[in-house]
Amino acid sequence: MFFSHALLLSLSLCLFSKILYTFFLFVCTTCVNFNLLAELVERPMRPNNKPSWTGSRAPPPKGGRLLPLLTPNPRTSTKIEEPLHSNNPNDGLILMIERGEVPRDYDLEPALTTAGPMRSTKAPLYQTRDKTKLRVMTETTAFSRVKDVKLDFSEIEKLPAKLNMSELKQWEVDEEKSRREAAVAAAAAAASHALTVHQDVSNSKAAMEPLGERDDARTYTELLDLYSMHEFIIRKGKTLRNTPEFASFKRHYQASWGNIESLLQILEDFLRTYGVDMAYVDGKRLAGLATFYSGGLLNQQDLADCIANYDDVAPLIGDIGQQYQFGTKGHHMAATKIQSAWRMYKQRVAYVHLIIGTRAATIIQRQWATHRAHCTTRRTIAAVLETRQTKWRQTMDEFISRWPRIREGRRTIIHIPSLSFPSFHTKRIPFYFAQQLGQLTRMADLADPLVNLIIIAPFKPEPEILTYYFSILEDAGVTNVAGRFTLLTPEDSKRLPEGLSLTRMMLLSSRLMKLLAAASTGKPAYIVPGVVGPEELLLASQLNLPLLSSEPKVTLAFGAKSGCKRLLEAADVATPPGVARIKSLEEMLHSLATLILEHRDIARWLVKLETEGGSRGHAYFDVSGIKALRKTEGMDRKVIYENVVRELREEGAKRSRIVHITSYSNWSAYVHMLDQVGAIIEAVPPKLVTNVTANLFIEPTGEVMLRSVVEPTLGPAFTVLGSVFPPTSSIPYDAVRDAAMSVGRAAFRKRIIGYLSVDFAVFDSSVNDEKTQKLWGVDIDLFFTNNAAAHELALLITHSGWDPQRGIALYKDGEEAMRYFYSGLVYNPFLSLVRHGAFFSLCQSRRVSFDRDRRRGVVFHLVDVMLRGCIGVLSIDSDMSALVKKVADFQQILNLELPKQGEHSAESNFVYFSSAVRQITQLAKTLTANR
Repeated sequence: MFFSHALLLSLSLCLFSKILYTFFLFVCTTCVNFNLLAELVERPMRPNNKPSWTGSRAPPPKGGRLLPLLTPNPRTSTKIEEPLHSNNPNDGLILMIERGEVPRDYDLEPALTTAGPMRSTKAPLYQTRDKTKLRVMTETTAFSRVKDVKLDFSEIEKLPAKLNMSELKQWEVDEEKSRREAAVAAAAAAASHALTVHQDVSNSKAAMEPLGERDDARTYTELLDLYSMHEFIIRKGKTLRNTPEFASFKRHYQASWGNIESLLQILEDFLRTYGVDMAYVDGKRLAGLATFYSGGLLNQQDLADCIANYDDVAPLIGDIGQQYQFGTKGHHMAATKIQSAWRMYKQRVAYVHLIIGTRAATIIQRQWATHRAHCTTRRTIAAVLETRQTKWRQTMDEFISRWPRIREGRRTIIHIPSLSFPSFHTKRIPFYFAQQLGQLTRMADLADPLVNLIIIAPFKPEPEILTYYFSILEDAGVTNVAGRFTLLTPEDSKRLPEGLSLTRMMLLSSRLMKLLAAASTGKPAYIVPGVVGPEELLLASQLNLPLLSSEPKVTLAFGAKSGCKRLLEAADVATPPGVARIKSLEEMLHSLATLILEHRDIARWLVKLETEGGSRGHAYFDVSGIKALRKTEGMDRKVIYENVVRELREEGAKRSRIVHITSYSNWSAYVHMLDQVGAIIEAVPPKLVTNVTANLFIEPTGEVMLRSVVEPTLGPAFTVLGSVFPPTSSIPYDAVRDAAMSVGRAAFRKRIIGYLSVDFAVFDSSVNDEKTQKLWGVDIDLFFTNNAAAHELALLITHSGWDPQRGIALYKDGEEAMRYFYSGLVYNPFLSLVRHGAFFSLCQSRRVSFDRDRRRGVVFHLVDVMLRGCIGVLSIDSDMSALVKKVADFQQILNLELPKQGEHSAESNFVYFSSAVRQITQLAKTLTANR
């Protein structure tokens, strides 16, 4: 309670003293300034006698009073010299200021801050949180008497310098404990003032007072207690207490003997445990250790420091086995130690096993919980998908039954030109992202005024591209193009990873899905897909919109190369000799060797990967390069077969030729993909005349419509680029039409509807010395191709009518046949360097454009501006030479704009385009000569 009252009173006094001290400084400073100002006002005209120290700017000398005393001017005080030190505080700086001996610009700060009991210092800055702390007064002041209470400053001085109220109570408890310990050790500390122990000198003042003078002589006992070394013996764990040294030690430290006796017993047990026979104990060190001992644990080194003959005892207490061999009950201690160590080891092993088991159980439980949640989620998703697909199949049934009314009424067509190939194929397709917008030519559906068209694009093209197409359609007589056309893009297309199909991007774009759901609600609508994959079914079932196509599982079954061959065989269409459903390289080698030996008239064999398209998965073998077939006379067929298989296996990389090295750089990469997806082998006709493609449309009701028959333009190694209409080569058109219609009817029997294209190979064959043309079905595409879309656009903008019976299209006047050359999409990375405006201005200057009056000329197939690196051209005319000339001019302009190194880029088909242009030019010259 005393310290609490003292604390509150000290805080009050400190606050009051600080306020008074600050006020005193303020008064003094104000007085000085006021006196100086008064002196200046009273004496405006002062004689020009300045003190001697003015020019030197030296500070005034220091004095030992309230304000430093300045030396007066010797000119004005030649007779009377003031003393340097004066008892009058007004004789210093204040007097000189009043006399006007201090200049106006003189700095008084050194005189006020460097000497004297009153100094001017900077005000200390404290933290805001320190305002609420209660301080303890730890220094005396002159204001100690408040209300007849006098503070005991001796007690206050004992407080630490920095202490707050929260620490005061704990400090009082510790102080009380130290007082009790000091009282116990007071007697010992008085006699052992020479010991090197950490004691507080202030607590031993009474013990160190000098003894009074005595007349009698000191006894032997007193001298022994005063000058003895206080070393005694512990023999075999027992202290020899009857020796004079021990008796003197006990008498000398009688005041603290309780702690010493406790330590002595501990030391005896310690020496007994290690079997020490003789030990000399330093009593002074033992007493010093007892001063701080409060019943806690002692370190072995603390006890060893009290032994005088430590060098003799150290080998014994340093040996761990000493206590078990010579100590009291050593065998019992050893057995206890062994048992405890074994129990520790056993428990540690059990604990390790428990931890391992617990961790394993935790992992198993987590994996099981994850697996169970995963299975539950999969079952939930499967149930939701099954529900959606059931509902979607009902929608498809209603769509098929209502198709005649939908076809004749107002409807919404949603075109999704997605290339939904497997992900391991999309990475090998050049300009895959841009090619998914390669069918803006589907805008030809706007020719029907009852159609509202929605096209989904992977990115938004520039407005000038849409304006170009709008102007072409408006010139063709299409009404309200901008009002009936909508272009939508996934909102997160830029953030999605590369290689995703357009349909997959739509599924990952929630906003686009909501827009499509709102646009197709309450009105007839259906989806026209591109390449159909599993994601098309997810999209259609989620939107609950019918697909103008077969189900994805049917499309995947008959869209592969083996499925196409089965579909052609079901339509009774002749197919080239070959083997389908090859699953591995070994099977392919043996099948190829068998085909080579069975059909010696076939010079080239073509290998096609099952799931690839656009001739990207083609590789061929030339029989002429196989050395095992050069000398076969008189050899057994089996030996020839084994030699061919061995040569194909060992030198397959040399004997094969991969068509698209950008997709598969070497034979190993091609074989790796073949082992994954499979392949088929087909024969290349020996006397190939041309290739023909028939574009069909199978209505949901089963009616098959032949939309066009075109001749595809082939680059080197059967690479399809664009098309020529009508076919320039002499072909059996009736056979092509009948075969295409047969394929369409067979496809409908397999539940395939929508758009499809059938590829035929026309070649010459000699039967009984009569040359005839034969037709082989080689491939089927179950989607709306670029060539089919270009044909629909050409018919629209030229006002032509397609005659499926003759295979030609006539202009509206019915006199001339419409012809066109479609280049397909020409892609080159260096096209992005071509300036868009300058390029088309150059085309306009060379009349590479479309004549809207004559309905002839060039229509550009644009994906976006030239920065996308893709462009195509559709040259239309009734004269073959005129349209070929336009295409040649377009090629020349590209050659001018593109650098030389860009023509042979690995990601470009510009070389194939140039080759197709040369072929069509040569063909036009031949037709002109024949005419």
